[in-house]
Amino acid sequence: MHTKPLAPRLFYRRSLLAGAAGFLAFGNATGTFAQQRKAGPYFKSKDELDQSLKAFGVGSWDRSSLLKQARPTTILSSTALEDKDIPLGASKIGGAPDMPEETDWPMRKPSSSGKRDVEVLRKLNAENPSPYYQQMIAAKEPLANRDAPLAFVLQLDLAAAAAAGPVDPDIPTDGRLLVFFDLVLLPWFGEQQEEKAFSLLYLPAAQTELKRRPVPDLGMALWGERHEGDTDEQAMRLPSARIDPTFSFTLPGDGSYPMLTRYPYPQEPPHRAWLDALTSGPGDGCQLYGWPNFVQSDPGIDLGAEDVKFDLPRNDDYIRTISGLAGPIENWIPLLTITGYASDGVDFNGGYYVMIRRTDLRNKDFSKAVIVYQTD
Repeated sequence: MHTKPLAPRLFYRRSLLAGAAGFLAFGNATGTFAQQRKAGPYFKSKDELDQSLKAFGVGSWDRSSLLKQARPTTILSSTALEDKDIPLGASKIGGAPDMPEETDWPMRKPSSSGKRDVEVLRKLNAENPSPYYQQMIAAKEPLANRDAPLAFVLQLDLAAAAAAGPVDPDIPTDGRLLVFFDLVLLPWFGEQQEEKAFSLLYLPAAQTELKRRPVPDLGMALWGERHEGDTDEQAMRLPSARIDPTFSFTLPGDGSYPMLTRYPYPQEPPHRAWLDALTSGPGDGCQLYGWPNFVQSDPGIDLGAEDVKFDLPRNDDYIRTISGLAGPIENWIPLLTITGYASDGVDFNGGYYVMIRRTDLRNKDFSKAVIVYQTD
């Protein structure tokens, strides 16, 4: 889990990241059938889900078992749109956030990740002196050693999500969630809490009037890369896109805790062909709750083990061990998934998973949420 986010790659990979089939291509045991037929992209009822599974040859007992695992999911379908054209308080990714004037912009502490980057740059410059290395050192060194604002990522109107279809009963149905993260120096997972490099804000509906807050100076462009022609503010914010919530039921995939423990390698889950055939709508790369398609394995496994101070084995005992930790592992749920959106200029090169304990969610304690980055 201690993985540092990479800088985004070129846009051509975004299509691999923006949908339900984007991450799970572990093989093609049922390849011909899966390629000929497509599933989804949305399932408005469990009956629709059941019929789709049946069409892919999933037997009655397996369908019944899978449907018990189905989760209500809000797909955050996005459409690229200028920030000024997105209504105040509406769901969106990128642009500038809508917050009460008295709400402080989240700040991070000095960055260990940034300091490591500077050391690497110094070594590279010593071996092969370069104006580029020197310029990056001059910019990153002071930034890594001071507090700095976090980048705004996404805001979600929870009432709009609830209007699209049923949500998990522990998720509020009013107010807004806002996600901030250090997309400049990109901390490792273990550094986030100490350095406050991630923030999930919950703004209740009763909050005072919202204002579109200008993006402050982050110290450098996002991912440390400034594109020609960008203004200072453009370089420090994600391109904006409107989010329109769409309801669907989703099922666990290969990397999820229930599938890993019930069908350990080399077994495959009974809906393998169905998973391979899933489609997604345009701009569908984010979701509220549900079952994400994890790039690696379910982050809840490591997070739950950490909660009970258990050092997981990385050998043949792994599955047996995690099977005995169902309580703490299943207490962690993926509240938000961010893998891609309708932007020609951004590829997250993986997935960001905002994880929260269900016990904290019930208490509306969003301060204890964490963000996990996974890449392939």
